[in-house]
Amino acid sequence: MSPKNTSAHDLPPSPAANLECLGQNIRTARKLRGLSMQDLATRCMTTRETIRRLELGRPGVSLGVLAQALWALQLDAQLGRVAALENDAIGQAMAVNKLPKRIASGRNDELDF
Repeated sequence: MSPKNTSAHDLPPSPAANLECLGQNIRTARKLRGLSMQDLATRCMTTRETIRRLELGRPGVSLGVLAQALWALQLDAQLGRVAALENDAIGQAMAVNKLPKRIASGRNDELDF
């Protein structure tokens, strides 16, 4: 599958729905700011068609365009936190499961403060 032919049908339902929701949120934010698709495209240094595909939630739109659009709409503050450790419950659970069951304490009669 070539990246240019990627469609929402190539994704599992949950990520496809999340992309569509993200696109709708971007469209709403753009309209609330009184920007046309062309205005946003100009600010993102891309085409109106790319903004249209972004707003439709098409998975072939680059992360760079997404980041630029969020920046242009002043919505980029949380972008770097999307996959942050504190939001990764599965990764944290896996790490906890890898912890040793017992910790052998070394006998040390010296108390070191």
